[in-house]
Amino acid sequence: MNRAVRSLVVLMLVAAMFAAVVPAGAQTGPYVSPRGMLSNYYNTINTRQYQAAYAQWLNPPQTYASFVAGYADTTRVDAFFGSFRPRQQVTTAGAVPSILIGYRTNGSVAAYSGCYFVTYNEAAVGMGQWLLTGANIQPMAAVPVPESIPTQLAGIDCYTSLGTVGYTNTVYEFAVNYFNAINMGNYWGAYTQWSNPPQTYDQFVQGWSDTAETVLFYGLYQFGGYRAVDTGRIPVVLFGYHLDGSMVAYQGCLVLNYGAYGTTGWTIGGANLTPMLYTGTPPRANMIAALQAWCY
Repeated sequence: MNRAVRSLVVLMLVAAMFAAVVPAGAQTGPYVSPRGMLSNYYNTINTRQYQAAYAQWLNPPQTYASFVAGYADTTRVDAFFGSFRPRQQVTTAGAVPSILIGYRTNGSVAAYSGCYFVTYNEAAVGMGQWLLTGANIQPMAAVPVPESIPTQLAGIDCYTSLGTVGYTNTVYEFAVNYFNAINMGNYWGAYTQWSNPPQTYDQFVQGWSDTAETVLFYGLYQFGGYRAVDTGRIPVVLFGYHLDGSMVAYQGCLVLNYGAYGTTGWTIGGANLTPMLYTGTPPRANMIAALQAWCY
């Protein structure tokens, strides 16, 4: 990301860059995103490095022997992932929508979809920065065609829907969907969520050319009154994972509007973000403090 673009974005909003929906590919470097960890997880399974994959579980739901036996009739798994969804406000755990296509030794193919549940681990970098805590993966009725996978990933709801349009809890779903759109390469869908975009669409897209994924954590919505361009704000922490394996982190508040400029529903009015200071990985305690900060 060039310095000019980054300076503008830090003042307005940190977003994520394109990550094509393709089968799992290894993400290397000292920092690995939740989606990158899961891609690496399935790469280790496909290359029969079962111990490395098994080590990604915080509390494994089965023995190592059972884990290995579960892949005895599998030649490979093509894995596709959406972007991280926070579990709730003021937490560093969440879920990643997933579609898995398994190829068996007898020539048959089966597809599964659902969510992997992960948690942030401040004590490690690389794959260990995110650990698996659970999964809810179910068989699909049919193997999806590649062009349908992005839409199907976007439709996977890892948690109960967050409410009715107009209520404050839909703000969280709006923020999650905004970053998910960027992470999945739907830049236009994200750009149109701004009340008054601070840059052109081309600048918006170009600004994320070195970013693999942005991870959103959020706090409680804070009502700001019925203002024209500031209905409320949400404290956030954002992790930006770069293609070179580096990571940046920001804290601050998103400025959100409901019905601004004659629009229907929520839009983004701006952001007040500053870089987080840390060594190694951001401490979880500092992240929680930022998510509990007052935005006014």
